[in-house]
Amino acid sequence: MEREDAIIDNKLLKDRIKEFKNNGFKVVQKKSISFIEYYEWFLNYYEKKPRPRTKGPLAESTLKTYKNSKRVIEDYESDIGRKLMFEHITLSFHSDFIDHLQDADHGENYIGTHIKNIKTVMNDAYERGFHTNLDFKKSGFTKPGEEVNHIYLNKDEITRIKDIDYTNRPHLDNARDLFVIAASTGLRVSDYKKLTLENIKSHSSGLKYLKVKTQKTGKIVNIPLHGNVISILKKRGNKFPKMMPSQKINDALKTIGKKAKLNEEIEIEKTIGGIKTKLKYKKWQLLTNHTARRSFCTNAYKAEMPIYDIMSMSGHTSEKTFYNYIKATPMERLEKISKHVFFN
Repeated sequence: MEREDAIIDNKLLKDRIKEFKNNGFKVVQKKSISFIEYYEWFLNYYEKKPRPRTKGPLAESTLKTYKNSKRVIEDYESDIGRKLMFEHITLSFHSDFIDHLQDADHGENYIGTHIKNIKTVMNDAYERGFHTNLDFKKSGFTKPGEEVNHIYLNKDEITRIKDIDYTNRPHLDNARDLFVIAASTGLRVSDYKKLTLENIKSHSSGLKYLKVKTQKTGKIVNIPLHGNVISILKKRGNKFPKMMPSQKINDALKTIGKKAKLNEEIEIEKTIGGIKTKLKYKKWQLLTNHTARRSFCTNAYKAEMPIYDIMSMSGHTSEKTFYNYIKATPMERLEKISKHVFFN
């Protein structure tokens, strides 16, 4: 029998969780386990095991955000000079943690991601009987967030990028082709970087299309082979571009966007350090991997493709999430609506 004041290390944590599972999920002595120790177990366990809500392990991109949150929490612990226990995750912690991140000039959405991850881990530990603290479920324990004016590229801008001659700059050529493929398929970064010729299928009608099992949801999507994808394959000897780390693609896109003269001025309002701030950028400065997926969804929407059809290709499972990807301006939306038969 372990003493109540025994030092809790990772081995003991694993032993107790094993005991917990072997005893039909009865509550055992877990009060001395710190929040970050349970967080570590959460990462290791759900990296391979399916989560109850999603029925699948944590996707690579999701796991990355959870690991980042763990580092942020550990930094906060260092700042306050103590380890967080489950009973410390209160409304007072919520306020202090947000102040800690705002003082470091982090944006609201960045902070909101960490609050969301903390709530998820707290809920998992609660459901497994590791604590009885329900402050994380209170209405005041909210995740900050705000609408961000993400950009998209219209078809002309994508063509300008596609037509740049990067024969002597293979790194930029590769990054550009990956981006154009993503903007022509709507695939997530984790999916378009893994495309091979095996993903190209042919229908008896002669239709060629991409068949992809998405990494995040496990959903299979079928996407007609876009002319941009066909021309890239032809240029590359019937091969897809090589994989590149996401950050290297993002860095390259700034150079590519500048070369394509994407100089439109974009004003973005962000809350930084708790203060609303308006920042101005050139469009090329805001180009990232995710711009491609937003561009696909927005351009398909503007072309009056049915929402259901776009979602069947993008892999979105809810309209609410999908509409976050539609970045048409109010006037572009108005022009689209005005063409509806109702107004004619």
